[in-house]
Amino acid sequence: MLISLEIRNFVLIDKLKINFVSGFNVLTGETGAGKSIIISALELITGEKGSTRAVGNSGDKLFVVGTFNITYAHPFIKEHLISKSIDVSTNELVLKREITRDGKSRSFINNSSVRVADLKDLGDILVDIHGQHEHQSLFNPNHHLHYYDSFLNTIALREEYKQSYNKLLKLEKQYKEIMDNKNAIMKEKSFLTYVYEEIKKTEIEENEDEALTNQIYMMSNAEKINESLSTASKDLYGSTNGAYSKILKATQILSELASHDTRLEEIANQLDAISLNLDDIKPILSDILHKSNFNPAKLDSLNERLFTINTLKKKYGGSIKEILSYFNEIKDKLEVLDFSDGDIVNLKEDINTTSKEASRLAKQLSEKRHQLKIEFVSKIEKEMKDLGMGDTRFDIEITSEEDEEGLLEIDGKRYKASNTGIDNLEFIIAPNKNPIFMPLRKIASGGEISRIMLSLKTVLADGDYSETMVFDEIDTGVGGSIAEVIGQKIAMLSQKKQILAVTHLAQIAIYGDLHFKVIKEDRVDSINSTIEQLSTEKRINEIARMIAGKEITSTTIEHAKEMLNSTKKNSERDF
Repeated sequence: MLISLEIRNFVLIDKLKINFVSGFNVLTGETGAGKSIIISALELITGEKGSTRAVGNSGDKLFVVGTFNITYAHPFIKEHLISKSIDVSTNELVLKREITRDGKSRSFINNSSVRVADLKDLGDILVDIHGQHEHQSLFNPNHHLHYYDSFLNTIALREEYKQSYNKLLKLEKQYKEIMDNKNAIMKEKSFLTYVYEEIKKTEIEENEDEALTNQIYMMSNAEKINESLSTASKDLYGSTNGAYSKILKATQILSELASHDTRLEEIANQLDAISLNLDDIKPILSDILHKSNFNPAKLDSLNERLFTINTLKKKYGGSIKEILSYFNEIKDKLEVLDFSDGDIVNLKEDINTTSKEASRLAKQLSEKRHQLKIEFVSKIEKEMKDLGMGDTRFDIEITSEEDEEGLLEIDGKRYKASNTGIDNLEFIIAPNKNPIFMPLRKIASGGEISRIMLSLKTVLADGDYSETMVFDEIDTGVGGSIAEVIGQKIAMLSQKKQILAVTHLAQIAIYGDLHFKVIKEDRVDSINSTIEQLSTEKRINEIARMIAGKEITSTTIEHAKEMLNSTKKNSERDF
């Protein structure tokens, strides 16, 4: 449930924060006041596209923050959040979106930076927004299957089918690529195998070239190095004149004199530490001196090894690290290319098994869609009748297309399929007792579309994940008693869902549990939109304005009170 919405520097809004309740929140205001801007802000934090043009005049950045309470959210929503490593222990969810004037956009969920796509994924199940664009979705048959499947509660089955179908597509693609490119693949495999074996047999190790270079240098200069090392060793460890012997002697003398001056004892200790270091150095120096002996055969072997490595560098990378990286890439690619005729047979068997499974699931989906069609149509027509469309009949046209090349086979026939199954579905209506059904997109008016959309959402409410439902001027094209019925329907929906509704009709606004008015302020150099939560008196005045326009009289005031008192939800209030 949406707890609050904070908006800063967004279009006409400088700064505002709205706190919502769990029932029916209604937003009204004069045309152009900025009612739909608030809905646009909510759309922004649920992943819709943003624009730099939305950045207002009060800075170089806009931001919108929405705070949700998910204590009673559908388990699927919490599972979705947990799968994205989002903490749900506090049952609070904060969505934030920032856009700068220079086009930079940042998105956050609980203060963690995320992609806009992540906001979109979450927003699609968290908030159900219906505006003019949503009405247009009813004209697109591609959306009809989604609406109908929401009623059927086939999410688990549809997801299982989708995974099976996508696996089938992947296997078919792999099989086609293998068969179409078998010769080319074999040539590539032969080349990569040669390279793989060439690198493998050298058994090169990282930084080996540096070690070889040092060894070659030492051996090439062995005589000079040997002479220098011998001199150094003699100077350090000569029997009587070596530094080591002299340090030992000096240490002994200073230790004997330490009783006369404590500083001498400290110096003796330091010299003793030096003699210990010289003890450690002696075997190392001896080892280097021993290995510095010139060995022509060994030198040739080292040079040959370095030449081999440098050759590989020229062919496969500028360093051993790059060669080893290329070697691992080849290894992975060879595993993909490593197939035989037996592997092709196994792949074909896997395709057949997956095709049977996908076909079985597609059949289940299709059967369920046909079985529950009458129940769905009956519920929609009941809602439409309540909304003044009793003479209009509603139906669903479900078709499937046979295709000899289709991937799925059901009852001996092959069908064209997609990741939603084999069914094509479209809503059709026969208005005003017309015996001929026609596609909704061809004959429905704006007012009819609004009412059909409300009928759909009323029927689908129980199977919908989202706790919050938003209606942005769903009353387009209607008025009078039908508008009041729409208000009643939305009020009934608000017993199951949190409702936010933007309306210009008093017949709908009177059913709100909380009434906000959006106000446009004309400033010297700008226009600003603000919002006010209406008191009882101000709400009466706003309803009166919606009834009569700017000319509010005592008669319209009384009419507004009567309308508010007439609502069942407000029957215990005295306006």
